[in-house]
Amino acid sequence: MVVPLFFISLALDGREERAAGAASDVASGWGTAQVVAGPVVFVPYEYKVETVVDGKTLVSTHREEAAVLPTSLAIDAKANVETRWRGIFEVPVYRSAIGLKAVYTRASFNNLFPQDAAIFWNEAYVSVLVSDPRGLDSNVSMRVNDHMAVFEPGIGSMSKSASGIHAPLGLAGLPQTLRLQADIGLRGSRELSFAPLGEQTLAHVRSGWPDPSFFGNFLPAERKVGEKGFTAAWSVPYLARGYAQGFGSATDAMPLLSSSNFGVRFYQPVGFYQLVERSLKYAILFVGLSLLVFFVTELVSVKRLHVMQYALIGAAQVLFYLLLLSFAEHIGFGLSYLAAAAATIAMTAAYAASAFKSYPRAAVLAVLLGTLYALLYVILRQEDYALLIGALLLFFALGATMFATRKVDWYRVAASGPQPS
Repeated sequence: MVVPLFFISLALDGREERAAGAASDVASGWGTAQVVAGPVVFVPYEYKVETVVDGKTLVSTHREEAAVLPTSLAIDAKANVETRWRGIFEVPVYRSAIGLKAVYTRASFNNLFPQDAAIFWNEAYVSVLVSDPRGLDSNVSMRVNDHMAVFEPGIGSMSKSASGIHAPLGLAGLPQTLRLQADIGLRGSRELSFAPLGEQTLAHVRSGWPDPSFFGNFLPAERKVGEKGFTAAWSVPYLARGYAQGFGSATDAMPLLSSSNFGVRFYQPVGFYQLVERSLKYAILFVGLSLLVFFVTELVSVKRLHVMQYALIGAAQVLFYLLLLSFAEHIGFGLSYLAAAAATIAMTAAYAASAFKSYPRAAVLAVLLGTLYALLYVILRQEDYALLIGALLLFFALGATMFATRKVDWYRVAASGPQPS
């Protein structure tokens, strides 16, 4: 029975790959898992470096960009989940409306520039990193203090290690206070996450998705999850984040900006594949217990089963897992489990009635098999107690076998066949 179970396991892997491929196909045209990091202000500057070569002093000019993170950052996001289909595979995707509010103070720009550096405030710009800009719903503008700035493609930084959008700030000099506000419409799938770039970052995410999975470096400080959706709130100080609020070089800043993300996962279309995989892990146990039930019944019956009959009985139990996998893709795990278990028990009980020439014994076998499948379902749903339930099941199965066969003369069985009941 291990051989067909192995091939069913391969079929499961293949179906999971197809489901993942369907999700990737949808995401490629809609938007992948989105990470939003920003806003980040970049300020170009030049400084001179003196070097002595062969007794002569040479002066070279270097150009850099300072990266400045906000003093406070407020993120407000609402995600509306929709469903897209690729063949028989259901792929949840989302449209999100994201509001960003950031405040920079004069102190935010202190100690970032070398002494006597030439700072080009008129070339300063703000960037918002977006992992998949294809998901942007519309063009985006940002309010900069008392005027509007229009975003352009690309992050604008000398570092090309990230994707996103940027907009010129139009500064005339070092600002006393810089207030930035933007609303971004963003499509995506699977996940939506943010980077806590503020000295104090407050984030609020809400959606109608009833089964969120929060992930990342920080979990919500507050959350409410119900049938109509969820709300979650984060509060992250920069001390918990692990990097500074300003960088003299944009190249140093870019790898860190998305290193401490937090967010929510929406994508759960293939949960039944995981349940089928878990059920296959218990397959040998339950096929063995099913054969044990027939073996004990044979011992107390006048009928002897042939090894071929045991093989057919085992094959019926193995086909349960193939039925479970094929039904689950169309009607969900719960109904498919009921349908596959009922079909397997009915076929096995009918075969037992013919093999033992006894409807009462077939009925008892049907009840025992039904109990086994019910216990398997409980084990699949109670992951924390799966080992305990499985161990107790084996213990009681062994005890029941010992009790049922306590009066069997095994020497006589070996010599002349099973004892009459």
